[in-house]
Amino acid sequence: MINKIIYSTLIVLMLMLSACTKDFDEINSNPNGSTEISTGFLLTNAQKRAMDSSWDEWWNGRRGNQLAQYWASNQYSNESRYALRVDITNSYWTNFYAGVLQDLTEIIRLNEDFPEENQGYGSNANQIAVSKIMKTWLLQNMTDQWGDIPFTEANKGVSFPSPAYDSQEGVYDGLIAMLDEAINTIDGGAGPSGDQIFGGDMSKWAKFANSLKLRLAMRIADVDADKASTVANEAVSAGVFGSNADNALFEYLGGAPNNNPLNQDRITRNDFAASNILIDELLALDDPRIEYYAEPALNSGTYVGEVYGLTEADAATTLDDDISQRSQEVLAADAPGIYMDYASVQFFLAEAVERGFIAGSASDYYSEGIRASMEYWSLGSLTSDDINTYLAKPEVDYATVIAGSPWNEVIGKQKWLALYMQGMESWTEWRRLDFGILQDPAGGVLAGSGIPARMLYPTQEYDRNGNSVSAAASSIGGDLLDTKLWWDAN
Repeated sequence: MINKIIYSTLIVLMLMLSACTKDFDEINSNPNGSTEISTGFLLTNAQKRAMDSSWDEWWNGRRGNQLAQYWASNQYSNESRYALRVDITNSYWTNFYAGVLQDLTEIIRLNEDFPEENQGYGSNANQIAVSKIMKTWLLQNMTDQWGDIPFTEANKGVSFPSPAYDSQEGVYDGLIAMLDEAINTIDGGAGPSGDQIFGGDMSKWAKFANSLKLRLAMRIADVDADKASTVANEAVSAGVFGSNADNALFEYLGGAPNNNPLNQDRITRNDFAASNILIDELLALDDPRIEYYAEPALNSGTYVGEVYGLTEADAATTLDDDISQRSQEVLAADAPGIYMDYASVQFFLAEAVERGFIAGSASDYYSEGIRASMEYWSLGSLTSDDINTYLAKPEVDYATVIAGSPWNEVIGKQKWLALYMQGMESWTEWRRLDFGILQDPAGGVLAGSGIPARMLYPTQEYDRNGNSVSAAASSIGGDLLDTKLWWDAN
């Protein structure tokens, strides 16, 4: 009898528990809320993470701005001699793929699979378009740094756990197609919420997309001139950046955690100074941008660059007060990060004229690129007369300089000056245009045979995706700093 009572009691308890939990998920879910994360939050996170990772002390300070030789290390100078830390390469590769690109891929998936649930964050089409434009920007940067990279099979989860590497030519074809998809997708609906670059202004996003398309076109000009010409004309006809008001910027705020990452780094340490390569070129041209790029040395009151690529022992002997430090404009808490700017577009247009891709005046585009850079950096404090005086210098005037130098050097040198702080992009343009200026490190190289032509693949890829990365390394001619990329034909 006791056993029957216990058994009956257990049955009743089980039935009660079943009744209580039968519709637990329904009862405890907010019927008015999405079970997915806000796509607006994902976009904000992707935009900030993309810029934080591209503008910080590691990727921009120890890599980009030193590969472009804008900065020199005043201690821990091995990176300026091309001993690039493998753990940093590993971290940023993961951050780009598993962080930024994954967020953007998820925005696209949510808007394609659950359009009604996500149209409150901007039209589905515009959310998808912006995500594809952002993906193009980052993936072009990555392929220009490494060469062949995962593209077709990337960010597809369990479907491709060991993604194959696409050739750089294939990546470029895919990026041009992705931009075309984005441009054709933009509709008249609301722009995406969470957009920290253009505040959801889709006309600005269209210009950014076409400007990126122009950049893709010009990058392949030496290896596929016909395609480059076609794509460049499409971009220009559709409308690229028309002024500094169109610049694609990430506006940082005055305090942590939303201040400029270089500002945050400078609060606790000072590992970099303006390089002698940059300062000497600015002084030779009496370039007024020098006061916005660097500070006079405290002890002399004059501009003195830190020698680029010193050994760690020699770098440590230089007093900070004897050399020009980075400017307050560069290190300000609210200094914006630059995705792409109007000045660089003007230099691309000058080059396109010289190559016969488009009509127009190379001299006018070149001069406008310099003007745009000066107006941006001086916040308007340089007058038109100041800029015109600089443009009339024999060392700067296009008609004068082009008479004695090839166009790639004339355009390339001024573009290098205008791309200050955009270290990775500047290094890429130096490899492509071969315009001189950059020098071997004073202390000699620690890896490779000179200024790197690419970066090495992450060591973690050989552990996690060994077959794919090994095939890519073999395809490009070896995973070496000296291996030239596909578009680097000269």
